[in-house]
Amino acid sequence: MVDRNELWAEAEELADLLMQSPEMRSYQQAEQAMKANTGAVSMIMQLKELQEQIGEFQARNVPESYYQSLNDQSESLFEQLEKIQEVREFQASQSAVNDLLQAVTDRLSQAVKSRVAANLEEAAESDS
Repeated sequence: MVDRNELWAEAEELADLLMQSPEMRSYQQAEQAMKANTGAVSMIMQLKELQEQIGEFQARNVPESYYQSLNDQSESLFEQLEKIQEVREFQASQSAVNDLLQAVTDRLSQAVKSRVAANLEEAAESDS
């Protein structure tokens, strides 16, 4: 039987492997480039503030018409951000990392399912 600590250690090793992947290197480079763009960083901070304000209004069930100007400002900032090359590259690299993580998750899930099925078959054969 496997100890959970051993599982966590193996997960840490997998994380180390993932950190060495081209997707992660690309993500880290894109993140650095985006953070170096002070205009993008400023817009991102403004966007986060607007989203927090909008969230507060929504949490208090305030009708949207009362904070529509915040929504408009948020959409405008988002559109401006999407025009910045560093932001687009960061989003693309983030998507690639998410795809990689999803593929690893899917592969792990499939491997567990196939082993469970094999164990069930073995148990059924031994009962016969």
